Amino acid sequence: MAVRSDKMGQSWLLPPAVSDLVPVDHICYLVIAIVNGVDVSEVEQKYRSGPGNPAYSRRMLLRLVIMASVDAVWSSRKIAKLAHENVVYMYLTGNEKPDFRTICNFKKECKDLIENTFKETVTTAKALGILGLGHISTDGTKMKANASNNYTLSKEEIEEIRRIIERGIAIDDEEDKLYGDKRGDELPPELNTQEKLREKIKEIEEASGKKMKNAAKKIIEQHVLGDELQKEQIIEKLDKAEGELNKSGQSAVSITDPEARFMKNKKERIELSYNPQITVDHDSGLIVANDVTQDCMDHAQLESQVNSTLENVEKLPEGAKMSFDNGYFSGPNLRYLETSGLDGYIPDRKQAGEMKGNKPKVNLFSKDSFDYDEETDQFLCPSGEILSRKGEYEYNIKHNLKFREFLTRGIENVRIEHNLVCTAHNLKVILQVLLLILHLG
Repeated sequence: MAVRSDKMGQSWLLPPAVSDLVPVDHICYLVIAIVNGVDVSEVEQKYRSGPGNPAYSRRMLLRLVIMASVDAVWSSRKIAKLAHENVVYMYLTGNEKPDFRTICNFKKECKDLIENTFKETVTTAKALGILGLGHISTDGTKMKANASNNYTLSKEEIEEIRRIIERGIAIDDEEDKLYGDKRGDELPPELNTQEKLREKIKEIEEASGKKMKNAAKKIIEQHVLGDELQKEQIIEKLDKAEGELNKSGQSAVSITDPEARFMKNKKERIELSYNPQITVDHDSGLIVANDVTQDCMDHAQLESQVNSTLENVEKLPEGAKMSFDNGYFSGPNLRYLETSGLDGYIPDRKQAGEMKGNKPKVNLFSKDSFDYDEETDQFLCPSGEILSRKGEYEYNIKHNLKFREFLTRGIENVRIEHNLVCTAHNLKVILQVLLLILHLG
Protein backbone atom coordinates (compact mmCIF):
# COMPACT_ATOMS: atom_id res chain seq x y z
CA MET A 1 0.00 0.00 0.00
CA ALA A 2 1.29 3.43 -0.91
CA VAL A 3 1.95 6.00 1.80
CA ARG A 4 1.10 9.62 1.32
CA SER A 5 3.92 12.06 1.75
CA ASP A 6 4.03 14.24 4.89
CA LYS A 7 2.83 17.64 3.68
CA MET A 8 3.35 19.57 6.90
CA GLY A 9 4.80 22.99 6.11
CA GLN A 10 3.82 22.84 2.45
CA SER A 11 2.46 26.19 1.27
CA TRP A 12 -0.51 26.74 -1.01
CA LEU A 13 -0.14 28.40 -4.37
CA LEU A 14 -3.22 30.44 -3.52
CA PRO A 15 -4.32 30.54 0.15
CA PRO A 16 -7.90 29.26 0.57
CA ALA A 17 -10.66 31.35 2.08
CA VAL A 18 -11.40 30.38 5.69
CA SER A 19 -14.97 29.53 4.67
CA ASP A 20 -13.60 26.86 2.31
CA LEU A 21 -12.30 24.98 5.35
CA VAL A 22 -15.74 24.83 7.04
CA PRO A 23 -18.06 21.91 6.09
CA VAL A 24 -21.14 23.04 4.15
CA ASP A 25 -23.52 21.45 6.68
CA HIS A 26 -21.85 22.98 9.75
CA ILE A 27 -24.15 24.48 12.35
CA CYS A 28 -22.18 27.75 12.22
CA TYR A 29 -24.17 28.74 9.11
CA LEU A 30 -27.38 28.43 11.13
CA VAL A 31 -25.78 30.55 13.87
CA ILE A 32 -25.03 33.22 11.25
CA ALA A 33 -28.61 33.14 9.92
CA ILE A 34 -30.16 33.41 13.38
CA VAL A 35 -27.85 36.22 14.53
CA ASN A 36 -28.50 38.12 11.27
CA GLY A 37 -32.13 38.28 12.36
CA VAL A 38 -31.24 40.14 15.58
CA ASP A 39 -31.25 43.94 15.51
CA VAL A 40 -27.95 45.22 16.94
CA SER A 41 -28.17 48.80 15.65
CA GLU A 42 -29.32 50.39 18.90
CA VAL A 43 -26.57 48.72 20.93
CA GLU A 44 -23.84 49.53 18.41
CA GLN A 45 -24.92 53.18 18.28
CA LYS A 46 -23.82 53.53 21.89
CA TYR A 47 -20.32 52.33 21.00
CA ARG A 48 -20.07 54.49 17.88
CA SER A 49 -20.55 57.67 19.88
CA GLY A 50 -17.94 56.80 22.52
CA PRO A 51 -14.26 57.83 22.64
CA GLY A 52 -11.27 55.53 22.15
CA ASN A 53 -10.45 52.79 19.70
CA PRO A 54 -13.24 51.32 17.55
CA ALA A 55 -15.20 48.62 19.37
CA TYR A 56 -15.68 45.14 17.99
CA SER A 57 -18.89 44.50 16.07
CA ARG A 58 -21.62 43.40 18.48
CA ARG A 59 -22.97 41.02 15.83
CA MET A 60 -19.56 39.37 15.51
CA LEU A 61 -19.26 38.92 19.27
CA LEU A 62 -22.80 37.56 19.38
CA ARG A 63 -21.97 34.95 16.73
CA LEU A 64 -18.88 34.03 18.74
CA VAL A 65 -20.61 33.40 22.09
CA ILE A 66 -23.58 31.62 20.49
CA MET A 67 -21.28 29.24 18.59
CA ALA A 68 -19.32 28.59 21.78
CA SER A 69 -22.57 27.75 23.59
CA VAL A 70 -23.44 25.22 20.89
CA ASP A 71 -20.03 23.64 21.50
CA ALA A 72 -20.65 23.73 25.28
CA VAL A 73 -17.76 26.14 25.85
CA TRP A 74 -18.64 28.60 28.62
CA SER A 75 -15.28 30.05 29.68
CA SER A 76 -14.46 33.42 28.07
CA ARG A 77 -10.79 32.50 28.07
CA LYS A 78 -11.48 29.28 26.15
CA ILE A 79 -13.69 31.16 23.69
CA ALA A 80 -10.88 33.67 23.06
CA LYS A 81 -8.52 30.73 22.47
CA LEU A 82 -10.92 29.25 19.89
CA ALA A 83 -10.97 32.56 18.02
CA HIS A 84 -7.19 32.22 17.63
CA GLU A 85 -7.02 28.52 16.73
CA ASN A 86 -10.29 27.14 15.33
CA VAL A 87 -11.19 27.80 11.69
CA VAL A 88 -14.93 27.87 12.40
CA TYR A 89 -14.46 30.61 14.97
CA MET A 90 -12.02 32.45 12.71
CA TYR A 91 -14.70 32.41 10.03
CA LEU A 92 -17.40 33.67 12.39
CA THR A 93 -15.21 36.49 13.72
CA GLY A 94 -13.80 37.52 10.34
CA ASN A 95 -10.41 36.59 11.81
CA GLU A 96 -10.79 39.15 14.61
CA LYS A 97 -9.19 38.20 17.93
CA PRO A 98 -11.18 39.65 20.86
CA ASP A 99 -9.60 38.94 24.24
CA PHE A 100 -11.41 37.16 27.05
CA ARG A 101 -12.26 40.38 28.92
CA THR A 102 -13.99 41.78 25.84
CA ILE A 103 -16.01 38.57 25.52
CA CYS A 104 -16.86 38.52 29.23
CA ASN A 105 -17.94 42.19 29.22
CA PHE A 106 -20.01 41.64 26.07
CA LYS A 107 -22.07 38.93 27.80
CA LYS A 108 -22.83 41.25 30.71
CA GLU A 109 -23.41 44.46 28.76
CA CYS A 110 -25.43 42.96 25.88
CA LYS A 111 -27.72 40.56 27.72
CA ASP A 112 -30.72 41.83 25.71
CA LEU A 113 -29.02 40.76 22.47
CA ILE A 114 -28.52 37.28 23.89
CA GLU A 115 -32.15 37.11 25.02
CA ASN A 116 -33.33 38.32 21.60
CA THR A 117 -31.22 35.63 19.92
CA PHE A 118 -33.07 32.97 21.91
CA LYS A 119 -36.38 34.50 20.79
CA GLU A 120 -35.13 34.54 17.21
CA THR A 121 -34.62 30.76 17.34
CA VAL A 122 -38.29 30.39 18.31
CA THR A 123 -39.42 32.79 15.55
CA THR A 124 -37.30 30.97 12.97
CA ALA A 125 -38.54 27.55 14.03
CA LYS A 126 -42.13 28.74 13.75
CA ALA A 127 -41.49 30.23 10.28
CA LEU A 128 -39.99 26.91 9.15
CA GLY A 129 -43.03 25.01 10.39
CA ILE A 130 -41.01 23.12 13.01
CA LEU A 131 -43.12 24.18 16.00
CA GLY A 132 -46.28 22.16 16.52
CA LEU A 133 -47.59 24.02 19.61
CA GLY A 134 -50.42 21.53 20.05
CA HIS A 135 -49.03 20.57 23.44
CA ILE A 136 -46.50 22.52 25.47
CA SER A 137 -45.03 21.56 28.83
CA THR A 138 -43.48 23.68 31.56
CA ASP A 139 -41.07 22.44 34.18
CA GLY A 140 -38.46 23.76 36.59
CA THR A 141 -35.25 22.27 37.93
CA LYS A 142 -32.82 23.16 40.68
CA MET A 143 -29.34 24.05 39.41
CA LYS A 144 -26.36 24.62 41.67
CA ALA A 145 -25.11 28.19 41.99
CA ASN A 146 -21.43 29.13 41.83
CA ALA A 147 -21.28 29.29 45.60
CA SER A 148 -20.19 27.03 48.44
CA ASN A 149 -22.49 25.99 51.28
CA ASN A 150 -19.52 26.55 53.61
CA TYR A 151 -19.04 30.21 52.73
CA THR A 152 -22.27 31.51 54.26
CA LEU A 153 -23.21 33.76 57.14
CA SER A 154 -26.25 34.11 59.39
CA LYS A 155 -27.73 37.45 60.43
CA GLU A 156 -26.06 37.14 63.85
CA GLU A 157 -22.68 36.47 62.24
CA ILE A 158 -23.01 39.50 59.94
CA GLU A 159 -23.85 41.66 62.94
CA GLU A 160 -20.82 40.32 64.83
CA ILE A 161 -18.54 41.11 61.89
CA ARG A 162 -19.91 44.65 61.81
CA ARG A 163 -19.27 45.06 65.55
CA ILE A 164 -15.65 43.91 65.19
CA ILE A 165 -15.08 46.15 62.16
CA GLU A 166 -16.65 49.13 63.93
CA ARG A 167 -14.51 48.43 67.00
CA GLY A 168 -11.44 48.53 64.76
CA ILE A 169 -12.57 51.82 63.23
CA ALA A 170 -13.08 53.31 66.70
CA ILE A 171 -9.54 52.24 67.69
CA ASP A 172 -8.19 53.88 64.52
CA ASP A 173 -10.03 57.12 65.40
CA GLU A 174 -8.55 57.13 68.92
CA GLU A 175 -5.04 56.54 67.56
CA ASP A 176 -5.49 59.41 65.10
CA LYS A 177 -6.15 61.71 68.04
CA LEU A 178 -3.02 60.48 69.80
CA TYR A 179 -0.57 60.14 66.91
CA GLY A 180 -1.99 62.39 64.21
CA ASP A 181 -2.98 61.57 60.66
CA LYS A 182 -0.11 60.10 58.64
CA ARG A 183 -1.04 58.17 55.48
CA GLY A 184 -4.43 57.30 56.88
CA ASP A 185 -4.17 53.56 56.32
CA GLU A 186 -1.62 52.49 58.95
CA LEU A 187 -2.43 49.57 61.22
CA PRO A 188 -1.69 49.46 64.97
CA PRO A 189 1.45 47.36 65.68
CA GLU A 190 -0.58 44.56 67.27
CA LEU A 191 -2.61 44.12 64.04
CA ASN A 192 -0.17 44.97 61.25
CA THR A 193 0.33 41.39 60.02
CA GLN A 194 -2.09 38.63 59.10
CA GLU A 195 -0.67 36.42 61.86
CA LYS A 196 -1.20 39.07 64.54
CA LEU A 197 -4.70 39.77 63.25
CA ARG A 198 -5.61 36.08 63.41
CA GLU A 199 -4.30 35.90 66.94
CA LYS A 200 -6.51 38.85 67.87
CA ILE A 201 -9.56 37.13 66.31
CA LYS A 202 -8.71 34.03 68.35
CA GLU A 203 -8.73 36.14 71.52
CA ILE A 204 -12.17 37.52 70.59
CA GLU A 205 -13.44 33.97 70.03
CA GLU A 206 -12.17 32.81 73.40
CA ALA A 207 -13.64 35.82 75.16
CA SER A 208 -17.08 35.35 73.56
CA GLY A 209 -17.05 31.56 73.74
CA LYS A 210 -18.10 31.36 70.09
CA LYS A 211 -16.02 30.10 67.19
CA MET A 212 -16.18 32.22 64.03
CA LYS A 213 -16.69 30.72 60.59
CA ASN A 214 -13.77 30.92 58.19
CA ALA A 215 -15.93 33.18 55.99
CA ALA A 216 -16.31 35.68 58.84
CA LYS A 217 -12.60 35.61 59.64
CA LYS A 218 -11.66 36.19 56.01
CA ILE A 219 -13.97 39.21 55.72
CA ILE A 220 -12.55 40.76 58.89
CA GLU A 221 -8.99 40.19 57.65
CA GLN A 222 -9.79 41.72 54.25
CA HIS A 223 -11.30 44.80 55.90
CA VAL A 224 -8.57 45.39 58.48
CA LEU A 225 -5.67 44.77 56.07
CA GLY A 226 -7.29 46.43 53.04
CA ASP A 227 -6.95 49.98 51.75
CA GLU A 228 -9.82 52.46 51.84
CA LEU A 229 -11.37 51.20 48.59
CA GLN A 230 -11.21 47.58 49.74
CA LYS A 231 -12.77 48.52 53.08
CA GLU A 232 -15.68 50.18 51.24
CA GLN A 233 -16.12 47.09 49.05
CA ILE A 234 -16.28 44.85 52.13
CA ILE A 235 -18.99 47.03 53.68
CA GLU A 236 -20.94 46.97 50.39
CA LYS A 237 -20.64 43.17 50.30
CA LEU A 238 -22.02 42.92 53.85
CA ASP A 239 -24.87 45.32 53.00
CA LYS A 240 -25.74 43.26 49.92
CA ALA A 241 -25.62 39.98 51.85
CA GLU A 242 -27.78 41.34 54.67
CA GLY A 243 -30.32 42.75 52.21
CA GLU A 244 -30.64 39.41 50.37
CA LEU A 245 -30.86 37.56 53.69
CA ASN A 246 -33.79 39.72 54.79
CA LYS A 247 -35.45 39.31 51.38
CA SER A 248 -35.11 35.53 51.26
CA GLY A 249 -36.28 34.78 54.78
CA GLN A 250 -33.67 31.99 54.96
CA SER A 251 -31.36 31.39 57.90
CA ALA A 252 -28.09 32.11 56.07
CA VAL A 253 -26.79 33.85 52.95
CA SER A 254 -23.92 33.16 50.58
CA ILE A 255 -21.13 35.71 50.64
CA THR A 256 -19.91 34.82 47.13
CA ASP A 257 -23.40 34.92 45.56
CA PRO A 258 -25.92 36.51 47.92
CA GLU A 259 -28.72 36.17 45.34
CA ALA A 260 -28.54 32.35 45.37
CA ARG A 261 -30.95 30.46 47.64
CA PHE A 262 -30.80 27.19 49.55
CA MET A 263 -32.89 24.64 47.62
CA LYS A 264 -33.38 20.89 47.79
CA ASN A 265 -32.43 19.17 44.52
CA LYS A 266 -33.61 15.82 43.14
CA LYS A 267 -30.83 14.05 45.02
CA GLU A 268 -32.37 15.37 48.25
CA ARG A 269 -29.34 17.57 48.84
CA ILE A 270 -29.78 21.16 50.02
CA GLU A 271 -27.46 23.43 48.04
CA LEU A 272 -27.15 27.08 47.09
CA SER A 273 -29.02 27.09 43.79
CA TYR A 274 -31.26 28.85 41.30
CA ASN A 275 -34.50 27.56 39.79
CA PRO A 276 -34.38 27.62 35.95
CA GLN A 277 -37.72 27.34 34.13
CA ILE A 278 -38.29 26.04 30.61
CA THR A 279 -41.40 25.66 28.48
CA VAL A 280 -41.07 23.13 25.67
CA ASP A 281 -43.04 22.44 22.50
CA HIS A 282 -43.85 18.77 22.98
CA ASP A 283 -43.76 17.76 19.30
CA SER A 284 -40.46 19.36 18.27
CA GLY A 285 -38.58 19.50 21.59
CA LEU A 286 -37.87 23.21 21.09
CA ILE A 287 -37.75 25.49 24.11
CA VAL A 288 -40.23 28.34 23.55
CA ALA A 289 -39.74 30.22 26.85
CA ASN A 290 -37.23 30.20 29.68
CA ASP A 291 -36.27 32.05 32.84
CA VAL A 292 -34.23 31.68 36.02
CA THR A 293 -35.75 32.50 39.40
CA GLN A 294 -34.71 32.61 43.05
CA ASP A 295 -37.93 30.89 44.18
CA CYS A 296 -37.57 27.48 45.78
CA MET A 297 -41.03 26.47 44.54
CA ASP A 298 -42.44 26.49 41.00
CA HIS A 299 -46.05 27.59 41.57
CA ALA A 300 -45.30 31.33 41.26
CA GLN A 301 -43.75 30.83 37.79
CA LEU A 302 -46.72 29.50 35.83
CA GLU A 303 -48.19 32.83 34.76
CA SER A 304 -44.84 34.33 33.72
CA GLN A 305 -43.93 31.23 31.68
CA VAL A 306 -47.30 31.24 29.92
CA ASN A 307 -47.01 34.97 29.18
CA SER A 308 -43.45 34.53 27.83
CA THR A 309 -44.61 31.64 25.66
CA LEU A 310 -47.47 33.66 24.19
CA GLU A 311 -45.12 36.60 23.60
CA ASN A 312 -42.54 34.43 21.81
CA VAL A 313 -44.90 32.33 19.64
CA GLU A 314 -47.53 35.10 19.24
CA LYS A 315 -50.48 32.73 19.24
CA LEU A 316 -51.29 29.15 20.19
CA PRO A 317 -53.41 27.05 17.83
CA GLU A 318 -56.99 26.29 18.82
CA GLY A 319 -57.18 23.34 21.16
CA ALA A 320 -53.56 23.65 22.33
CA LYS A 321 -52.88 21.97 25.66
CA MET A 322 -50.52 23.15 28.39
CA SER A 323 -49.23 20.70 30.99
CA PHE A 324 -47.44 21.37 34.27
CA ASP A 325 -46.31 19.12 37.10
CA ASN A 326 -47.85 19.30 40.57
CA GLY A 327 -45.32 21.94 41.67
CA TYR A 328 -47.43 24.49 39.78
CA PHE A 329 -50.70 23.42 41.42
CA SER A 330 -52.44 26.30 43.21
CA GLY A 331 -55.85 27.97 43.24
CA PRO A 332 -54.61 31.19 41.61
CA ASN A 333 -52.91 29.24 38.82
CA LEU A 334 -56.06 27.25 38.07
CA ARG A 335 -58.11 30.45 38.01
CA TYR A 336 -55.55 32.14 35.74
CA LEU A 337 -55.69 29.29 33.21
CA GLU A 338 -59.49 29.27 33.30
CA THR A 339 -59.94 33.03 32.91
CA SER A 340 -57.32 33.10 30.14
CA GLY A 341 -59.19 30.43 28.19
CA LEU A 342 -56.18 28.08 28.26
CA ASP A 343 -56.54 24.30 28.28
CA GLY A 344 -54.22 23.52 31.18
CA TYR A 345 -53.47 20.26 32.98
CA ILE A 346 -51.96 20.27 36.48
CA PRO A 347 -52.19 17.30 38.86
CA ASP A 348 -52.48 18.06 42.56
CA ARG A 349 -50.11 16.41 45.02
CA LYS A 350 -52.41 13.42 45.54
CA GLN A 351 -52.86 12.80 41.82
CA ALA A 352 -49.14 13.18 41.20
CA GLY A 353 -48.44 10.57 43.86
CA GLU A 354 -50.94 8.19 42.35
CA MET A 355 -49.46 8.68 38.86
CA LYS A 356 -46.02 7.82 40.22
CA GLY A 357 -47.39 4.67 41.83
CA ASN A 358 -46.61 5.80 45.36
CA LYS A 359 -49.88 4.37 46.72
CA PRO A 360 -50.74 0.68 46.49
CA LYS A 361 -54.46 1.47 46.25
CA VAL A 362 -55.74 0.90 42.71
CA ASN A 363 -57.70 3.82 41.30
CA LEU A 364 -58.33 5.65 38.04
CA PHE A 365 -54.90 7.27 37.93
CA SER A 366 -52.81 4.46 39.41
CA LYS A 367 -49.75 3.27 37.52
CA ASP A 368 -51.53 0.15 36.31
CA SER A 369 -54.21 2.24 34.60
CA PHE A 370 -51.80 3.66 32.00
CA ASP A 371 -51.40 1.92 28.64
CA TYR A 372 -47.92 1.84 27.09
CA ASP A 373 -47.48 2.20 23.31
CA GLU A 374 -44.18 0.55 22.32
CA GLU A 375 -44.10 2.06 18.81
CA THR A 376 -44.33 5.67 20.00
CA ASP A 377 -42.69 5.09 23.42
CA GLN A 378 -45.57 6.90 25.14
CA PHE A 379 -48.06 6.26 27.91
CA LEU A 380 -51.79 6.88 27.47
CA CYS A 381 -53.66 7.90 30.62
CA PRO A 382 -57.24 6.71 31.35
CA SER A 383 -58.67 10.09 30.23
CA GLY A 384 -57.15 9.62 26.76
CA GLU A 385 -54.28 12.06 27.17
CA ILE A 386 -50.67 11.26 26.24
CA LEU A 387 -48.40 11.40 29.28
CA SER A 388 -45.45 13.68 28.53
CA ARG A 389 -41.95 12.56 29.47
CA LYS A 390 -40.80 14.78 32.34
CA GLY A 391 -37.12 15.46 32.87
CA GLU A 392 -36.10 14.64 29.29
CA TYR A 393 -35.22 18.22 28.31
CA GLU A 394 -33.54 18.93 31.62
CA TYR A 395 -31.32 15.87 31.03
CA ASN A 396 -30.50 16.94 27.44
CA ILE A 397 -29.32 20.35 28.65
CA LYS A 398 -27.35 19.10 31.65
CA HIS A 399 -25.75 16.16 29.85
CA ASN A 400 -25.37 17.09 26.18
CA LEU A 401 -24.36 20.70 26.78
CA LYS A 402 -22.26 19.87 29.87
CA PHE A 403 -24.17 22.45 31.87
CA ARG A 404 -24.71 21.09 35.37
CA GLU A 405 -24.16 24.23 37.42
CA PHE A 406 -23.94 27.96 36.85
CA LEU A 407 -20.52 29.49 36.35
CA THR A 408 -21.44 33.14 36.94
CA ARG A 409 -22.94 34.78 40.00
CA GLY A 410 -26.04 36.91 40.49
CA ILE A 411 -29.53 36.40 39.07
CA GLU A 412 -29.00 38.56 35.97
CA ASN A 413 -25.77 36.82 35.02
CA VAL A 414 -27.19 33.32 35.43
CA ARG A 415 -30.15 34.35 33.25
CA ILE A 416 -27.66 35.22 30.51
CA GLU A 417 -26.05 31.79 30.90
CA HIS A 418 -29.41 30.04 30.76
CA ASN A 419 -30.47 31.96 27.64
CA LEU A 420 -27.26 30.86 25.92
CA VAL A 421 -27.92 27.23 26.89
CA CYS A 422 -31.51 27.32 25.64
CA THR A 423 -30.43 29.00 22.40
CA ALA A 424 -27.80 26.30 21.81
CA HIS A 425 -30.40 23.58 22.42
CA ASN A 426 -32.82 25.14 19.93
CA LEU A 427 -30.15 25.57 17.27
CA LYS A 428 -29.28 21.89 17.48
CA VAL A 429 -32.92 20.87 17.18
CA ILE A 430 -33.49 23.17 14.17
CA LEU A 431 -30.36 21.86 12.43
CA GLN A 432 -31.45 18.24 12.91
CA VAL A 433 -34.79 18.99 11.29
CA LEU A 434 -33.20 20.89 8.36
CA LEU A 435 -30.68 18.10 7.71
CA LEU A 436 -33.49 15.55 7.79
CA ILE A 437 -35.49 17.58 5.26
CA LEU A 438 -32.44 17.84 2.99
CA HIS A 439 -31.84 14.10 3.29
CA LEU A 440 -35.43 13.18 2.50
CA GLY A 441 -35.68 15.81 -0.23
